[in-house]
Amino acid sequence: MGKYLQLFRIIVTVAVCFQAAFSYGQSCDESVNIPDAEKKYATGNFDDVFGLLIPCLTTGFSSDAKVQAHKILAMTYLALDSTRQAAEAIQNILTLNPNFDPDFLASPQFRELFVRIKDSQERIVQITSVSKRAENVLKVPATVIVITEKDFIKRGYQNLEQLLHDLSGFDIAKGNGPGYSNFYTRGYRSTSNDRMLMLIDGVEENDLASDNIPISRQYPLSEVERVEVVYGPASTLYGNNAFTGVINIITKKYREIIDGNSKVRFNGQTRYGTWNTRYFDGTVAVKIKEDVAVSVTGRLFESNEMNLSKYPEWNFDARTPTDYGSRLDRTETDAVNYINSTQLLTKYPNSDLFNIEYANGIPTALRLTAKGAEKAAGLDNRLFNSTAFGQPVEFNDFSKDWYLKTKIEFKEFAIAVTNWKTDEGALPWYTNLSRISTSELARWITYYRSFAVTYNKVINDKFQILNLSSYRLHEIDGGTNLPSYRGYYNKGLGIADLAAGTGPTYSTTYNYRVSNQFRNEFRALWSPLLNLDINGGIEYRNSIIQGNYVASGVGNPNPEELGLPVNINFPGGNNFRVFDIGIYAQATYRYTESLSLVGGLRVDNNRVRKSGGYGMAANPRLSAIYSKGNFIFKVIYAEAFKDASYLQKYATTADRLLNNPTLQPEKVRNVEFSLYYKPMKDVNISIAAYRANYSNAVGLASVIMENGTKTSQFQGIGRQRIWGIQAEANYQKERLNVWSNFTYTNPLDLTSDLRISDIADFSFNIGANYQFTKSLRLNLTSHYVGARKTGAGTYGSRNPIQLFDPYFIVDGALTYHDVIKGVSLQATSYNLLNKEYFVPGIREADNIVGASRFPQERRNFSFGVLFDIK
Repeated sequence: MGKYLQLFRIIVTVAVCFQAAFSYGQSCDESVNIPDAEKKYATGNFDDVFGLLIPCLTTGFSSDAKVQAHKILAMTYLALDSTRQAAEAIQNILTLNPNFDPDFLASPQFRELFVRIKDSQERIVQITSVSKRAENVLKVPATVIVITEKDFIKRGYQNLEQLLHDLSGFDIAKGNGPGYSNFYTRGYRSTSNDRMLMLIDGVEENDLASDNIPISRQYPLSEVERVEVVYGPASTLYGNNAFTGVINIITKKYREIIDGNSKVRFNGQTRYGTWNTRYFDGTVAVKIKEDVAVSVTGRLFESNEMNLSKYPEWNFDARTPTDYGSRLDRTETDAVNYINSTQLLTKYPNSDLFNIEYANGIPTALRLTAKGAEKAAGLDNRLFNSTAFGQPVEFNDFSKDWYLKTKIEFKEFAIAVTNWKTDEGALPWYTNLSRISTSELARWITYYRSFAVTYNKVINDKFQILNLSSYRLHEIDGGTNLPSYRGYYNKGLGIADLAAGTGPTYSTTYNYRVSNQFRNEFRALWSPLLNLDINGGIEYRNSIIQGNYVASGVGNPNPEELGLPVNINFPGGNNFRVFDIGIYAQATYRYTESLSLVGGLRVDNNRVRKSGGYGMAANPRLSAIYSKGNFIFKVIYAEAFKDASYLQKYATTADRLLNNPTLQPEKVRNVEFSLYYKPMKDVNISIAAYRANYSNAVGLASVIMENGTKTSQFQGIGRQRIWGIQAEANYQKERLNVWSNFTYTNPLDLTSDLRISDIADFSFNIGANYQFTKSLRLNLTSHYVGARKTGAGTYGSRNPIQLFDPYFIVDGALTYHDVIKGVSLQATSYNLLNKEYFVPGIREADNIVGASRFPQERRNFSFGVLFDIK
């Protein structure tokens, strides 16, 4: 039988070629050829089908007609038992129209093969987007939330950071400092955003030296198709940094979404709002050929930001005597030592600036007098309400960020070149007890560049490959600076200095850091059986990481050329060559129609220079997914590791004088159960419960140096156990969508037996979107965050504030679609009720070096023009 089929195919092919030769120049009228081909297929005249369609596919048919032609060809090939050629025809359909669904006229064999091919292609699309997971988000071995472009528009998002506030499992501290916003995922408090991994089309965004996710207002929304947030350990596929989860940003594929009738698409938005906030965010895409598209995406953001000078921590008005009170006073042994070391009574025996209290002839207290407070204020006012480096000393948090990306898409590979820069105020992380600011001082400037090439090849319906090569260059720009001062208000000067008439001094340091990395990842998806998928790959990284900042002082704001490394006390210099290799595989076996089993393992090896690095690390994942009717139940076990960042290992600051090159990776073991239930067509509910055990948790520890100086150092100092619950619910009708989520978190540090600082017991979000008319839509979102314990009685923070009150805020967006075709208007308001509320400061938050609280934005408005012109 097989020989006869093979002979028949040869005859058909010859006949097609023969007919095609004689049909050269024939009319390719799709209104005639498509119906004729359908009739020929129905009557079994397959050679006529080929003759009517194949010659016209490259010349005369529109895109829609090509889809219909490939459908008829696929069914014809299936009738001839040529599955491979039928699969190729279906792949062509999905290339032309990714949203195609078979109609009732399609044969059962076509439907079955179509579902299989589409499933396979959607898996590889997600792999190219670096999700590395099956298409159905409900059945992947993890808890995943997806936010789409439609959600961005409906809810009035203006930047990526805003969507984090709508998610379960996030405790957010937006501080507008060197890091615009810090977030703690599932109760894990860290010094920066370095426990999650963030990717854009497979290219990692985490800083090469610090591992921090530098999320601010630089990222454009116009190019984003969706954002996938994966909760829990994910090192099995992603390796280091995917410790508490992954944020996948998938951009639009303009080669697919620009149809044949329109070669150009322009979409984005521009806005103006409170605090002189304005930005433009847009993408222009051109489809040059059927399989080639070029897009350019840009964003420019500027804002004066909310003025914090009304709060005492950031006020630089003239000091008054009442600001000093007991600020310079000393008591007991401290008073005795100070009086003796400064020879205070010998040098200034009759001073009226201070008083000394005695008991049995021994000083017990040294106190500032009213006249002393007046003089201290006068001297400090040479700086406060005055100038430094020729500029007024005042609160300044002006931000200017930009992003520019060019992407070229071909059928099987894509090239992307990305540049972005943030130039933002650094002061809000600190206070006027440690820092000053001017229009040009207290700035934090980051500059990122990347080049990436992605190759994606569908070999056949069972085997697909993808290769991603990227080069990244990450800089802390040399204009980055943090000015400090020594005065009476911050106790940098004391009573002896006051008696001597010493005025305040100030200085600044400019910092520079640059690191680069080449990364290549090859991965493949193999489906050897209908019920078995195997996803595996190998990843290689070659990096040069700068350990500590290169710094220069006043007069030399060019540290990249004139600066010197800070506190270098390790051999081999300030730059480290790092080699990483990771091999991973994950298999999904559909044991029955209802039950799938997933197992995966990744092995990583890290070497710093010749003998450093953590060596080998292995991380498994096991999962069982059971679906029946309207229920989906998951059991998940996963492990992950987090190598200490190079900043934690090698960098130092004035407050952290010791590095720690031998820091070992942190480890987490997570067990998770989740349930999804769809009780009716318009409603779905999901709930996930997890328990994570962390070991060797890295944090700042106080240490005494050999010379007796007290400082801090990053150390592996903790074991933590965190368990929690996340729940989601969604209701969708034609005009109304209501969604909500709930988070409960119980974070415990096992070493100290204390609750982890800054994590709320529970929080919830509720949003509703209603479409009044075809054009008018209103969105309201409410956020409730419970009380947050911090400071004494908790682990991780030295905050003088021990409890932050709960808060409830409401945001709104009103959108009028298509005022003219492709142009919409939107008005948004955040914190509609104008609630004044605070979140805990990050890191130690002692209110001396670091602010103990961050005021959050009061009511603010913006008005925008949204455009999607085809």
